[in-house]
Amino acid sequence: MILAIDIGNSNIDMAYFNNEKMVSHYEFETKKYSTSYEYALIIEWTLKRERMKETEVEGVALSSVVPSLTSSFVEAINYLFGKSPFIVEPGIKTGISIETENPKEVGADLICNVVALMEEYGSCGIAVDFGTATTFSAIEKKKFLGVAIAPGVGTASYALFEKTAKLPQVDIKAPESSIGKNTISAIQAGIVYGFAGLVDGILERQIKELKHKPILVSTGGWARRIVPYTKYLKEENIDLFLTLKGLYFLYKKNL
Repeated sequence: MILAIDIGNSNIDMAYFNNEKMVSHYEFETKKYSTSYEYALIIEWTLKRERMKETEVEGVALSSVVPSLTSSFVEAINYLFGKSPFIVEPGIKTGISIETENPKEVGADLICNVVALMEEYGSCGIAVDFGTATTFSAIEKKKFLGVAIAPGVGTASYALFEKTAKLPQVDIKAPESSIGKNTISAIQAGIVYGFAGLVDGILERQIKELKHKPILVSTGGWARRIVPYTKYLKEENIDLFLTLKGLYFLYKKNL
């Protein structure tokens, strides 16, 4: 059994893989000031849920965009399993060429996304990740060409509610019309249809810049709320575990 852990700015995702297949998934809130012992307890809880012993975990793969937590998880993993995790970082084998100006600054989650896209969907594609940020990562013929980064749906919405005294916090879902008849539906229309337009605008430009027709795959916690209202993305190509799959693929490439 392989344990994959993806540390994001908002959530921490963990998954157990057995023989190329993800068998279970857990999601926790990212708490940047938790100690290694607290995270060790969380991992230990997932083991108990799976009715597994620490010795049944052959290896641990770690991807993180929160540097302050990376060391905490390394300590927790060493404590529980008696070995260090594989970490997605510069110098590992990825099977792709990173064509950005500074490959070392590319986020681990972006690398995981494009590797999973290439392994499972095709050699030319764009991975759209609806997370704390909304990212558009393009890959073509095993070359990671680059990325566009926009605010995340939740991030932008929180900023709107925080900076406007009279606008209430609302449930983010699509209203019946893009022309709001009240404050709540007006905010919902602006956020959902506004982000759908943002996504389509960036994808339209990226698709034109690629030499081949790309497969478009979306992931992230906000995907299901935005994708149905976009022109280019399809609901059947939502893969909520794309990052974890990429992390697993990277682990296997570096054995």
